[in-house]
Order: sequence, then C-alpha cells, then structure tokens
Amino acid sequence: MVRIRMKSMGRRHRPFYRICAVDSRAPRDGRTIEELGWYDPLVRNPEARESLNVNRIRYWLSVGAQPTEKVAAILKRHKITKPAPGEPWELPEPTAANPQSSTSA
Repeated sequence: MVRIRMKSMGRRHRPFYRICAVDSRAPRDGRTIEELGWYDPLVRNPEARESLNVNRIRYWLSVGAQPTEKVAAILKRHKITKPAPGEPWELPEPTAANPQSSTSA
C-alpha cells in the first residue's frame, strides 16, 4: 500500500518535513516513490508553512494512496480531496486574461 506521509529532513531543534508518496513498508526516512511537497512548522507566516503539488497529490489519492493523520490535516486545511469517480485528477490551470486582446486600437 502507498502512504502519503512526512519524511523528516531537519536538524535538531529545527524540524523540516518533506511530504512524500512512500511504500507503507519503508522506514520513515527511507526511499520515496515521489516527493509531493514540504512542510516547515517553524515558519511564522501560515501561508508559507506548506508547499504542495496539488495535482500529484490528487493523482496519488485517486489510485488509492492513504495519507497519515498529520498529512490528512494539511490536505484538509488546503481543501485537497480525493477526486470523484470519473473526475480527472488534474486540475485545470488558471488562465489569466490576455492583456493584448482587451486593448483596441
């Protein structure tokens, strides 16, 4: 089974974690299948604490990966859910309005 869990990367008194897709039998800091983001709990700005690759996380959730409790809380905070059956796991890219088309000469 594949788990989405945190891999400890910091030093003593300075924790830092990578959020990874890992085989459930692998050790905590062992080999990962794919790195999906990071979590830095000591950053003061709450918006800058986590960086997640949302499309890849949705892919792993769609193929049956199970997040740990801590990772599930982070995903819930970012409103990342498992895609419904038939729904594409890839989110559409936000398109900005073309500034050249709005001006008329």
